[in-house]
Amino acid sequence: METLYQAIKMILVWMFTVGQLFSPKIAGGDLPPGKPVGSGDETKYVQIRADDEGFDTWQPVLDRGGYRYGPSMILNADGSLDIWSASTGPGDLIDLVNYKRWSKDFKTSTKEVTAVKPTAESYDRMWTCDPGAVKFGDYYYIGYTTTANPGGIQNVVCVARSKNPEGPFLEKWTGSGWGTDVQPLFAYTDDPNCFGAGEPSFVVMGDTLYVYYSWCNETGATTRVATADATDENWPATLQFHGECIPPKNGGDSADVKYIDEYGRFVAIFTEQRFSDESYVAVWESFDGLTFRPSGFVKANTCKKLHNCGISGRADGHIAAGDPVYLSYAYAGADSEGSWGNWATRLHKVTLSLADEPKLDASAETNNDVIVAHKKLSLVPEVLTVKAEHQSYTISKSEQIWVMAFDADGFNFPILTDLCFDGYDTSVIRIVGTRIFPVSPGDTRVWVHWHGFTGDFVVHVTE
Repeated sequence: METLYQAIKMILVWMFTVGQLFSPKIAGGDLPPGKPVGSGDETKYVQIRADDEGFDTWQPVLDRGGYRYGPSMILNADGSLDIWSASTGPGDLIDLVNYKRWSKDFKTSTKEVTAVKPTAESYDRMWTCDPGAVKFGDYYYIGYTTTANPGGIQNVVCVARSKNPEGPFLEKWTGSGWGTDVQPLFAYTDDPNCFGAGEPSFVVMGDTLYVYYSWCNETGATTRVATADATDENWPATLQFHGECIPPKNGGDSADVKYIDEYGRFVAIFTEQRFSDESYVAVWESFDGLTFRPSGFVKANTCKKLHNCGISGRADGHIAAGDPVYLSYAYAGADSEGSWGNWATRLHKVTLSLADEPKLDASAETNNDVIVAHKKLSLVPEVLTVKAEHQSYTISKSEQIWVMAFDADGFNFPILTDLCFDGYDTSVIRIVGTRIFPVSPGDTRVWVHWHGFTGDFVVHVTE
């Protein structure tokens, strides 16, 4: 049956009957920058409550699994919600960052597309995951986790930019500017057998960009903070490091940070006791953005075995008075033994408030026995991205290059028509149709385009 579905989808792709292939670029929907009230009342503690049991924004495919985790969310002026999340990747790409925009009432959404993916033969060639989104100036920036060592862990943080929320985010920080020679925003220098650095989050305060990221070594998972000049196009070059702002967590993970204008404080959320039946969302707060204290948690109405959560805000990372606020996370559910990578994604509308005392005893509440629901294979393919079959090719004679479309159900289809190749060095290769011919020894990157989708690969020509 699965092979039949794939064959039918392939025919539909070749016939160009998929509406998303001709969709225009999605415009940004910026709300104005936040207006903090000034110094918040340090005798009060921020609380977050899930208003109801929420609903799934993504479900794994029946008998195939999959995930969308670590959501980063931006609220737009029309009430719609942009969501970037980590997704299973195609072929030799382990994880990607996908994008979707939901309408204000969550009844409709744009087609899902891949916004950030690895650049062939670069520092981030293995995966791009754990997105953190922000917009200031002319660009959306997506920070993400990748690895410096394909043979181990040693994760690092990189960042890419685009003028459109759905991307593609092809320009990445190179250490001195923006291009394809990817270099880390934060490198990792501790025990190479630990997770490393990753899972970034951003908040803009005036001319200052606050950057939060996980630092997970042999002592546990902490959150660190750095600041940069948000007025400088090359702001990564201006980073100043301030060290740990949240200490080791209790089986926790990445912190997503926003600034609550009305309350005059930063708020950080992250999951504790992740992947367990007692999992919950921890809430911490800060008045300077550099040191945080525990203030509350969200457990009632949430799902068991949740992990990697996010909270919505405006494009600059602020929550203004009157803004709807959403909490989202991936979860394995109540009957999920042995189901790694088979997660749904849930979203709740939440209520913010201030209390006289912190709320810290999560054992006093229970979460819900929600079982992950699976969706059936879709007949019409929802194409996420395109990529060459391999990241690089070494040739001494002409060779056929297969370009594949990758869809939301995890299928790949060869693309035979309407392909465009550009950006390559014509003194090294020439391309006719989908066949590459060597011209002279050398190396060149090639960009491939198909109905708004873009991928890249590298060709090495030998003698």
